[in-house]
Formats: sequence, C-alpha cells, structure tokens
Amino acid sequence: MKKISLNEKNIKLIGRTHIEKNWLCLILSGTGCEFSFTGKKLDISISCDDDSYLDGKSCNYPRIAVMADGKFIVKKVIENPTEKYNIINSETTVTKNIKIIKLSEGAFSIALVNEIETDDDAVINPAPEKNLKIEFIGDSITCGYGVDDSNLLSDFSTRAENCMKSYAYVTADILNADYSLFSYSGYGIISGYTSDGVRNTNEILPQYYESIGFSYSSINGRKTQDIKWDFSRFVPDIIVINLGTNDNSFCIYHEEAFAEFEDKYIEFLGKIRKNNSDSEIICTLGIMNIETCPHVRNAVKRFNDSHTHFFEFTMQDGRLGFASNFHPSEDTHRYAAEELVSFIKENIFKNSSKNY
Repeated sequence: MKKISLNEKNIKLIGRTHIEKNWLCLILSGTGCEFSFTGKKLDISISCDDDSYLDGKSCNYPRIAVMADGKFIVKKVIENPTEKYNIINSETTVTKNIKIIKLSEGAFSIALVNEIETDDDAVINPAPEKNLKIEFIGDSITCGYGVDDSNLLSDFSTRAENCMKSYAYVTADILNADYSLFSYSGYGIISGYTSDGVRNTNEILPQYYESIGFSYSSINGRKTQDIKWDFSRFVPDIIVINLGTNDNSFCIYHEEAFAEFEDKYIEFLGKIRKNNSDSEIICTLGIMNIETCPHVRNAVKRFNDSHTHFFEFTMQDGRLGFASNFHPSEDTHRYAAEELVSFIKENIFKNSSKNY
C-alpha cells in the first residue's frame, strides 16, 4: 500500500477548496475534488477539525459524500474525529471516476481529506475541466438547507443539508458546468435572518467574499476568513447571486432599510465585478419570498452594467412540497434550476461569442 497526497496536480479541485500541509480542506458547501483512479484498492480518510467537536453539537458535524462513477459509496455525517472508508477493493485493476463533495455548509465545521491509501501500482489523474464555469453566491437555499428533511419544525442540522440537491448544483449539472458555491444559511447583504426585526449584523456575507470563506472552526489554528481567495483559481463565466431572502426579514420591519439594501447590494456588485471582470452576473431572488425582488431589480438597473442581469424565480407555493423550516424541497430546487437554465440559455448563451 502507498499513500498519495491530494493536490492541484493530481486532482481537479471543486469550489474554494484549500490545501494545508497534506490536508485537502473542505469548508464551503460543495467543495471537494474529482479524479480518475486506476488501481485495485482505494481507501479515503476524512477528519474533522478539532473545533467541530468542541461544543459537542452533532447537528454541526460536516456531512460528506464520496462517489465512484456517480454511485454514492459514502453519504454521511462524520461522527468521529477521523473516519476511513474503503471505496474500491478489487482483485483486478479498475478505472473509476472518484468525486468527494462536502454536502454541508462551512460556518460550523470543516472536513479534512487526508492522504489516500492505494495499492502500489495505482495511479490518479485530475478529472477534465469543463468548458463552462459558474459561481453561485447565496444563503440557505443555495446550501440546500433541510432538503433531506421534510419535517417543517426541525431545527438546523447539517444531517439534512445536501448541496447536491440545491438549484445551484442541479443548474451546473444540467449545463455540464464546473461550479463553485459561496453560500451560508441565514446570511444577507445588510442583515442576516431575524425573527424579531432586530438587525442581525453577525451574518453579513459580502465581508467574506474575498476570503476562502468564513467558519467558526479553523484550519491548523488559522481562521479561514483570514485566508485570501485567489480569484485566478476559478474564473467563472457566469456568477449567480441569490441574496436578499434573509434581508427581507429585517427590512419588512423597517421600510427605510430597503433603500440601504439597494445601496449595499450595488456596493457588493462592485466588489464582485472588481474580482471577475469578464463574468456575466445574474442577480436573482424569489424562491421563498418576493418582497425584496423589486429592490434587487432596481439595484441592477442602477449598477448600469450591460453584463449584469436580473432574474426572478417563481415563488414556491407548497405544491412541490417543503423541506425543513419551509425551505425548498428537492422538487422545488429542480424546478428553479430548470427556470434558471432557461434564462441562461436565452439571455447569456444566445448573446455570447463563446462556445458553451
């Protein structure tokens, strides 16, 4: 048996994945890697950062998936400091596409993929890059909050999160695109979610956009929000912003705050454009509520950029079911993805000189 460290030379990194020592650090929803494996035996060990276990709340442990040729071999919450999974055990040499994805979001826990163990003759190579790249910036909807739980009264738990069922992942899958998710449940532009109208300043997303992401956990003692993101590592053709649902919970108590929301939305668009000069930007909203939609539309108009667009999702009405806490069901996510795909094909692809 031999050990192989995973890095950008032998795997395709997915999302804002960070490499620290011999760890592949998965923070945000959807971060991970993809590679071709040729060999007889493959074991993958995944650890939790120590901070994940400090409060003893299993609802915050990271949830991960490991697939071989698209089939789930592992799909679970990491319940121990380190867990080892046998992915391939064959008497003859096989070639499989291997994908590792963090299904849960980054605020509460980080998953660390250790060196993989293989037979001595095994070889791994990066999966091929795709022609289209899409970045999704959002909140719990983009994370796939509660999509694996239909109990409307459930408390938050990473066990029910599954970004692979979110409209974002499904959109990328339909369009055969590489993706990156930058999303956090409860986060907004001027206020995170609030149930009493008091502004929630702890959960403001734009402040972290130029880092690899925020987490209460850490990597080898380093705060993830202090590690800058290198925007040359993933250059998106399209950026989809789905923010404002949580701001609405504050703004409906303070009508004047909608104007502030517009101003700060425009400011965030400026930060996104500064770091992504050639991307088409789609500003979208509406799956869970629509009160903020006119203000997002107006922000796009005021931003006055011919490559920045507004798109409004159809608001869920329950006919396709609900996930926990009235979040979108898997069927609602797919419906939203199909709407977004249609918009992209009609408004981006038809007017682009690129061959997607």
